[in-house]
Amino acid sequence: MRDIFRNDAQTLARDWGIHLAGVRGYFSEMAMDADLPAYTPTTAPNSAVPALFTTYTDPVIIRALVTPTRSEAIYGSAKKGDWTTDTAQFPVVELSGYASAYDDYSASGTADGNANWVPRQSFHFQTWTRWGEREVERMGAARIDWVNQKNLASISVLNKNANAINLFGLAGMELFGALNDPSLPAAIAPVAKVAPSGSAAQGNTWADIADPVQVYADILKAFGVLSTQLGGNLTLESPMTLVIPTERQQCLLYTNQYQVSLADLLKKNLPNLVVETLPEAGTALAGGQAATTLMQLFATEIEGQRSVTTAFTEKLRAHVVEQYSSNFRQKKSQGTWGTIWFYPHACVTMAGI
Repeated sequence: MRDIFRNDAQTLARDWGIHLAGVRGYFSEMAMDADLPAYTPTTAPNSAVPALFTTYTDPVIIRALVTPTRSEAIYGSAKKGDWTTDTAQFPVVELSGYASAYDDYSASGTADGNANWVPRQSFHFQTWTRWGEREVERMGAARIDWVNQKNLASISVLNKNANAINLFGLAGMELFGALNDPSLPAAIAPVAKVAPSGSAAQGNTWADIADPVQVYADILKAFGVLSTQLGGNLTLESPMTLVIPTERQQCLLYTNQYQVSLADLLKKNLPNLVVETLPEAGTALAGGQAATTLMQLFATEIEGQRSVTTAFTEKLRAHVVEQYSSNFRQKKSQGTWGTIWFYPHACVTMAGI
């Protein structure tokens, strides 16, 4: 058997450059030549390994859910001024005049205009991001890009504040929200609801019934009021937006005995209506900022002019990163005008749905 190894060793050295100095033969050969002494361990017997080596860490970071910011998607967004701007004036011109019977020598009849400027104030707010060298490296060992996560958090904080201001404004300033602008017409009440028994539905809200026709009656009532407010500038084909609480979106699936849902009725009869859900329009997801569930129906534009928009001075300003001995910090800021209703009468609010 050792002759076999000697032949293999020569081949390994000659053809492959592998030299096994001190090796006398294969293990099986050596085992046949002599009995080796048994090795008895002196450490405590153990068949386990530290949990660290059998723990899997998913590289995908799962972020906790927060209420979405929907104000800009629903009401639009526009930049007005910059971060040096404190106040704004929005001009509104109303055309006026009258005509009279024609006569070659008559000077009767006149056309004129009336201009007003609607004032608004801006509000700027900020937040800080801080991180330390050891903190970042320790989180990096866990495969978490800690500085990036903190930057995302700062943007989320600013956007959440901007969203709240866009919807509810700020007390004590000429800065108003889409849901509570004082220039909006007073809210109207829903149509009286009837339970399946024929008696009045308790609560009179959409959640107290399951009939799409009764919910549809509320939307038709709002459309009728809106049509009157706009003085003939609204048709069934006009682009409109219906804002309902997120907690009421399931009502769009209400279906009658003919398998016609509320969503079907709206799509068929108001083809250019867009339905949007807003958490803050209800009481369950508004974080205590809303006292009742409400619905808004507004004309998206009138004669090519948008009826409403949220506005900002700065969407995001990332200030200089400040470096200290072993830590860093950075300020980020935003500025907002809240929500500007160019045509407040182009909106109808219904409270208590």
